[in-house]
Amino acid sequence: MNILGRLTILVLLSCAAACAQTPAPAPSTDPVEVLRTPGWNAGFYVGGSESFANTPSAQTFLVAGRLGRVLTHQLGSNALRGSFEMAVDVIPINEFWIGGHAQYAGAINPFIAKWNFTGGKTVSPYLAAVGGVVFSPSNLPPGNTSQVNFTSGAELGAQWFHRPKNSIDFAVKIYHLSNASIGTKNPGINGAVQFMVGYTWH
Repeated sequence: MNILGRLTILVLLSCAAACAQTPAPAPSTDPVEVLRTPGWNAGFYVGGSESFANTPSAQTFLVAGRLGRVLTHQLGSNALRGSFEMAVDVIPINEFWIGGHAQYAGAINPFIAKWNFTGGKTVSPYLAAVGGVVFSPSNLPPGNTSQVNFTSGAELGAQWFHRPKNSIDFAVKIYHLSNASIGTKNPGINGAVQFMVGYTWH
């Protein structure tokens, strides 16, 4: 073998050795990484609301649990990149005060379609559409209405990952409550703003 052939083999072997010794890129250590791939999460939150388009005024207090599933890997590459998640809320305590009259209720939000913005490292804002059903032992609001009501609204929030797989969550929701005319009267709650704080394990 001539000298040129030996040098070529030597260069190729050196390159192969160098490539073998080059460490692979380290996986992302951003806590938000848990929202960039499919996976389950579970948490709870407390909240309260105040009506802004209702007479008489209406207030609520609630305690709820949320179970979610991120369905996609991160989509997109710009500032709006994120992942799609579906979730459900179970709300065993959903106390109402309408015109000063207190009424206990429970609720479930079986439809929560959520977009997680995953461009950050420790904070992930999100936007969600929420639909639910409220059940009460007496007609809500009082009168010839219904014990079953329906809610729909939009939720804007943020998850702060103070630990790799744990987040403290803050959110505000604008919602509407109506019995969809299954009662004789349907005064409902035309509009309310709800504030929530919670904790999630991913």
